[in-house]
Amino acid sequence: CNWLDPHNQRHRHFITFSFSSLRPQGVMSILTTFSSFMTSSNTLAMVARTALLSAIASASFSVLNVRLPVPAAMEEFAIVALLLVLELGFESCRTLKPEKNQKRHLRASKNLKLQDEVSTLSSRLQAAAKSGNLALAEQIMQEILTSGSQPSLLCYGSLVFGHAKAGDVHKAEYWLEALESSGLGQPNSICLNMLISACAKSNAVDRAEYWLSKMPHLGSTPDIMSYNAVIDACARNADVARAQSWFNKMQVSGTTPNVVSYSSVINACAKSCEPLLAEEWLRKMSKAGIEPNAICYNAVINAWCKDDNSQRAIDLLKQMSSSGIQPTVNSYGTIIDRLAKSDNVPMAKALLSRMADSELTADAVIYNSIFCACSQRSDLETANKLFDHMQACKVHPNTVTFNLIINCHARHGDTSGVLRRLRQMREQGIQADKVSHKTVLKAFFQASSVMAVEQLHQELKANGIQPELSTYNTYIAACIRGHDPSKAEHWLKRMEALGVKPDATSYCSLIDGYSQSGDLNRAQYWLEHMYQLGLQPSSNTYTILISSMSKTGDLHHLEQLLRKMGINHVESSPMAYNALISAHARNGDVEQAEFWLNQMLQSTAAPDVASYSSIIHACAKSSDLKRAELWIERMEKAGVQANVVTYNSAINACARCADALRAAYWFEKMLKQGLQPAILTFNSLVNAFAKAQDLDGAERWLLNMPNYGVQPDDVTYSTFIHACGVKDPARAEKWMKIIRDKAEKPSSFCYNSLAQAWVRAGNVDRAARWLAEALKMDLEVTSTSINMITGAFSRAKRHQDAEAWSAKLNHGGNGAIHPRTGRQRHGAQSRTAKN
Repeated sequence: CNWLDPHNQRHRHFITFSFSSLRPQGVMSILTTFSSFMTSSNTLAMVARTALLSAIASASFSVLNVRLPVPAAMEEFAIVALLLVLELGFESCRTLKPEKNQKRHLRASKNLKLQDEVSTLSSRLQAAAKSGNLALAEQIMQEILTSGSQPSLLCYGSLVFGHAKAGDVHKAEYWLEALESSGLGQPNSICLNMLISACAKSNAVDRAEYWLSKMPHLGSTPDIMSYNAVIDACARNADVARAQSWFNKMQVSGTTPNVVSYSSVINACAKSCEPLLAEEWLRKMSKAGIEPNAICYNAVINAWCKDDNSQRAIDLLKQMSSSGIQPTVNSYGTIIDRLAKSDNVPMAKALLSRMADSELTADAVIYNSIFCACSQRSDLETANKLFDHMQACKVHPNTVTFNLIINCHARHGDTSGVLRRLRQMREQGIQADKVSHKTVLKAFFQASSVMAVEQLHQELKANGIQPELSTYNTYIAACIRGHDPSKAEHWLKRMEALGVKPDATSYCSLIDGYSQSGDLNRAQYWLEHMYQLGLQPSSNTYTILISSMSKTGDLHHLEQLLRKMGINHVESSPMAYNALISAHARNGDVEQAEFWLNQMLQSTAAPDVASYSSIIHACAKSSDLKRAELWIERMEKAGVQANVVTYNSAINACARCADALRAAYWFEKMLKQGLQPAILTFNSLVNAFAKAQDLDGAERWLLNMPNYGVQPDDVTYSTFIHACGVKDPARAEKWMKIIRDKAEKPSSFCYNSLAQAWVRAGNVDRAARWLAEALKMDLEVTSTSINMITGAFSRAKRHQDAEAWSAKLNHGGNGAIHPRTGRQRHGAQSRTAKN
């Protein structure tokens, strides 16, 4: 039996006992034969039996006659009587013997049948264990035990070996302990080594150590395989100290370590990120006269790569080659992977080329590590070149390869590249997976090409990918980004026709698209459709629709929509309220703007700086400075920090009310808040002082602007020149010259304001000169300016000049005249005039 050790002394005793036990069986065989002879009914047997018994009786009486003489008649009578009694007894035995023999044969037949069944079950058990069907093997073992038979040593051994091979340490230990309890014998070292190895693979270091320590008690001596299995278990757990301890114990026991022993310790060092110690063991190995193999070097290389020291790993690669050991694919692959993860793609590619020079073919996994680095850094160019190199080397890409390179295209928004890679996958027979699908959708979710969406749909179908809800939502989103909501609606209807039920995202995207395109009727239609289906639009969808409605000035529907959000328990966003407040503010309706801000304060949407700034702007447009300042105070109490827009609105309110001092106050407060004034800030300041008739103050602010890093613009100059024209046209003329000296072009408003100022001052010639310069500079001149000059010349009885300027008006009326065509532009005003 393979499970019995022929060198075990106890087995020799068992065999000796078996042979000695054959002697009583031989005696029993003789006695059985004699009994058969004596009870036989055969004639010859009866004659022989009678003669034998007569001879024995005669001999007995002859011996008796020596001591006690017996008469001859008496002797003959005794012999006849004895023979008669014996024959009657033999006859009785012959009568009972068939029944006993029958019972004996039945018992023997039954035992033989049971032995045959056990033998058959044992064979089935061994076959099941060998094929890996351990559940069946255990079931058969239970049948043997239930039958009352004793399983063989081989049955127990098969179960222990099978479970150990399958990595089921618990079951292997159970049957080994059952074997011990059975008293059949002890497992040999092969069986125990298999169990220790299983413990190692299951990271059960304690159990591996336990069975190694127990081997001597089980009659087995630990060998090199036993120690290597325990060291491997320690290595798998990165327990260097434990691995080294067992290595030393192995040496003390007289077992010589081999290359597997050293490589296991080196692997332990690598797993625990101790590259220096791993190299030390590599040197110890060489000193011990054991030549390191590629596995040992690879373990040290792995240790250095884990330590992020790629250069030392490359040095070991060179050392490996110089020692006559051919580096493996794993040697290069480990270093290339570390270089790729360190974002050193050029070095990784160089090592890939060196690998090819060594006549080693990189596999898809190695290429994928570089593709992963390219994907993370969005390096599409390198990824494309690497893929071409991979194809040229006849390395077959896998699904992961394509997923990574598709992601590179997706990060660049390269939808055509994504489609091309999908087509390549299909042509090369590589099945796209869920990751491929999601990566492709990510690329198209940011796309805006309606045509590309149709191409993607066809390609997905060709790849056997059935479009699902997320796919159609991507199509819809791409069409919305392509400003084609009607095409998005086409995809929504198409998905419904194919049995794919749209969700809230599908409808919200469509509503957003129509809202952004200004088709609010269609947007509201789909909103109502959502309500009918029992779907709830998102807060963002409401906000976009409200924002779009606010631009149209449809305040009635805007307010209805916001109220509907509350009815449907949709949390209103600050943007939704701000859009409504801003719309009322633009209309100058302070009351309604304040009403909705108060509604906002009562809701879960906290007002922000835009909310308060809109109200303050509305107050400014209504020239209600006191109200504007009251809202700024409430804003500060609410803990909302004012921004530049807020202060600009406050200063603008001051300008509209001609309150220069309050304008300066808010400017100073703005600076204390650490805010940077903008051009609008200074324009409002200049306007405030100009309207307060403080030209000196307005001029100071104009001159002071560069100190804050802001340069005056067309509006700044126009505002100041217009203000000077009312009281001091000479000052306005001075600033016109300053503007020209700066090589800047004054606006038409400046020219018109200055011309009108000189007319009012009674100097029509200077007015005409500035207006003529405006026409020469291709600037528009208002009909008001021409009419004022024409009237002034007429009052001065300079009719020829009056007619010349009057001729510049083709049809008269209020408007602006284009200097080249002479055509009027009715109602034209500069933005300065509007301000």
